[in-house]
Amino acid sequence: MKDLRAAVERMRADWADFMGFMAEGVIGAEVVTSPVYEAGPFHLQRFITGLSPAEENHMGEAILRGDGTVEYLKTYRLSAAQTRRAYLLKQLAQGGWSLERTAEQLKTTRDELIVRLRNAGFGYLLKEHVLKAAETRLTRR
Repeated sequence: MKDLRAAVERMRADWADFMGFMAEGVIGAEVVTSPVYEAGPFHLQRFITGLSPAEENHMGEAILRGDGTVEYLKTYRLSAAQTRRAYLLKQLAQGGWSLERTAEQLKTTRDELIVRLRNAGFGYLLKEHVLKAAETRLTRR
């Protein structure tokens, strides 16, 4: 039993080290949280880190007890491409989903933003004639 207890303690220590390694990009990072659901003393929240291209970025969800105890945590590490896409969507949301306002925030033109959205895989969000007109105007420059 003594050997078994020692093995369990080693396994727990190894697991804690591994989990710290896997979550080091999210622990201590600035995150934005959004409440999703509340059930009794439990609160489901979604979160996303600051979407800085120079840093590791995560998004996920957590279930918190009323006293702040984490009961469940799931995090997904975003690739560089996913980070860029999430950043674009965040900028659009902050701009009220207006292409003109978002382009102004990003210090670019509306046409350049449209092409950037298409290149990021969001072309399906725009009408085909809007995409083609923006591409045509950009190629004529």
